[in-house]
Amino acid sequence: MSSLSLNVLTAAEPVGRELPMPPFMFGVIAITLFLLALLFLWSFRNTAAKTDRRNIGGHGHGQQRRHTGHAEQHGDTWTQH
Repeated sequence: MSSLSLNVLTAAEPVGRELPMPPFMFGVIAITLFLLALLFLWSFRNTAAKTDRRNIGGHGHGQQRRHTGHAEQHGDTWTQH
């Protein structure tokens, strides 16, 4: 290698780009986005139980269904278990 090319390599500035913000801010933004996504997901908790047809039927408000046997639930009174 010639001395001219060696001087060019050592005199060059480091190649790279400066970050638009301090590195720890990337972590702060990532944690904030994760917590917002978790909050959004948490807002849908227990929705499946609210839309379950077994809980919506005409069984009265606040009243519990009386437990019936398996055959009566399916309208099959001839099946013996």
